[in-house]
Amino acid sequence: MLNLPTKLKALDDPIRVGIVGAGLFGTKLADQIECAPGMTVAAIADIEPKKASDTFTEAGVNEAVIEAETVEEADRAIKRGERVILSDGRLLAETDVNVVVEATGVPDVGARHAYAALAEGKHVINATVEADTVVGPALATLADEQDVTYSLAYGDQPALMVELCDWARTIGMDIVAAGRGSMYVDEYRFGTPDDVFERWGYDDEFIDEHDLNPRMYNSFLDGTKIAVESCALANAVGLEPDVPGMHLRTLEAHEVPETLRLKEDGGVLDQTNTVEAISSLYSDGSTTELDLSWSMFVVARTPNQAVQEYFSQNRGHGFYVASDGEYVFFYRPHHLPGIETPVSVANAMLRNEPTGAPRGRYAEVVGAAKRPLEPGTELDGGGGYTTYGTLEAAERARECGYVPFELLDGATVTSSIDQDDVLTYDDVELEDSFIKKLRENPSSVSH
Repeated sequence: MLNLPTKLKALDDPIRVGIVGAGLFGTKLADQIECAPGMTVAAIADIEPKKASDTFTEAGVNEAVIEAETVEEADRAIKRGERVILSDGRLLAETDVNVVVEATGVPDVGARHAYAALAEGKHVINATVEADTVVGPALATLADEQDVTYSLAYGDQPALMVELCDWARTIGMDIVAAGRGSMYVDEYRFGTPDDVFERWGYDDEFIDEHDLNPRMYNSFLDGTKIAVESCALANAVGLEPDVPGMHLRTLEAHEVPETLRLKEDGGVLDQTNTVEAISSLYSDGSTTELDLSWSMFVVARTPNQAVQEYFSQNRGHGFYVASDGEYVFFYRPHHLPGIETPVSVANAMLRNEPTGAPRGRYAEVVGAAKRPLEPGTELDGGGGYTTYGTLEAAERARECGYVPFELLDGATVTSSIDQDDVLTYDDVELEDSFIKKLRENPSSVSH
């Protein structure tokens, strides 16, 4: 992030950003891009054009906004300095924008948009993390071939977790565990969209005012979103879950470095370089003293005795130190989805560098049954009624034949499944989706 404002202000022409998906993320991103130096929202694509129009209005855009039917029409408008609305993200990928931000939140659609934009030689910022868990490595490879950037979105927790890990490694710290905070308790694992807002504590007026999606909010509570974002981190920096599903303990801040350390030192971990998650919610509904549910963290250690003593002397000033002085818990307390994403736009355009991207497959999100499932049952994906996502080491997922979670949406169960059983390829018949084809054989797909 260093020196980016200066470089942005020095640009002769602003970076032309195209946003696919005018939901909460895309709208907040547009709001902030219009305040940021050296960039502008040139086009927004959404299947509901009015949502794109409302996004431009909220962002305070004064220039003419036109609804284009073709790429040629859109490009002429962009050249005139007008803003463009499209109904198809694949068309936006072909327009004269520099950076495409995928923010639909729909894995199969998001994968297609990202692939199309990269194939057109555009930088891609992918806020649809669910797609990244399945085909992120393939998209990153395509970006390298095209000499453009494929990146996680700064402001979302995965990119900020990557930043913390890079920071720790840059200064010579050894990563023990890294991850994100949450508001998770085990009994939420089987929750459905029917009562999700009661568990969040939202009233009907708030729900209607903000047009909240019950399945998306349920995916945060049933553990699926935790697994998704943890997987993105793991694949970007080379971490593995210590145990299937991670430990996912409810911990006070001072307990984190005591707990997320090796067993031989009094903790719960069998290994270092692990991806983890913590919760700020107790099963009785009370919360930890310091709410870390929006946080990103790293537990690290240094073999240097003098540095250990320094940390111990300054404990409590924004970080926590374990009793032995060796393990230290650093955290960033907040993340701002969409609002912070101009950092990714600038890094992609000015440096051709991602703010986090998969460089291998170290973890996998797999699906487990929320209830007993009989043959013929159609699965409904993240935050729904039938399955939840949980994190698994990639090697074990391959050995066991576990299906990547996002491929299960729309699949048909072919054998009897008990509650909590992880679904394998032998248990389901999958839909022939774009994301499935890209996962299985990247060279076989076209945009």
